[in-house]
Amino acid sequence: MAPFQKVGVLVRNASVDEAVLAFATHMAQLGVEEFICMHAVGEEDDAVHGSLDTKGLEDKVRTALASEVFQNTTCQILEGDHLQQVLRVARDRDLDLAIIGRKLPSSQAGVGTKIVRLVRKSPCSVLIVPELCRPHFGRILVAVDCSEHSRKAMTAAIAIAKASKEASPQVLAVTVRHVSSRYDLAGVTFEQSVEAQREYGHKDLDAFLADIDAQGIPIESLVLLSDAPALAISHAAMARKMDIVVA
Repeated sequence: MAPFQKVGVLVRNASVDEAVLAFATHMAQLGVEEFICMHAVGEEDDAVHGSLDTKGLEDKVRTALASEVFQNTTCQILEGDHLQQVLRVARDRDLDLAIIGRKLPSSQAGVGTKIVRLVRKSPCSVLIVPELCRPHFGRILVAVDCSEHSRKAMTAAIAIAKASKEASPQVLAVTVRHVSSRYDLAGVTFEQSVEAQREYGHKDLDAFLADIDAQGIPIESLVLLSDAPALAISHAAMARKMDIVVA
């Protein structure tokens, strides 16, 4: 079964829509059965970019999506906060995935507090597409804390990699450990504490991955030490040139 059957796409009538709709077209290759493209009017963006009516939304989506993808797409005009409307549609239409874009911030690690709240409240998976990003799913980083949630993230990443039809798909499982500042109370040096945390991280990650069905997809493991897990994950994704981060 494809990892996502029903996908919602937020169209802002802004430059970020190009990347969002490009990802939607790429997602169609993963076996998506239905797309729901939505645009919310009454937003502050309207003063800058203008709002779309139903025909304008359909024309914009039809131009961006392949014809066979557009045939399985419905367009909706909504009123109110766009992120709140995404949550409502995700709930009412039982979405498997919502695709939303974000403009490039000053920090690549930041996605904004509104988007963070959306992800936490969403009943479905959320794909955040940075402006100017191009869709590729061959190299996937999965942020892992060895929880049941991480197991679901890893399963989804493997399904995406397998369905992507990339020549050599790869999955990188990354866990982040913290080195306590009170290591001296345990009678060890900082270097010894670092090495211990790295060893614990590899042990936990190996045990976690041992129960994962990789379906033939190569999985590499990586343990990072940082007090800022999100930033460490972001830096790892950029350094390893990953296509997508799953968490």
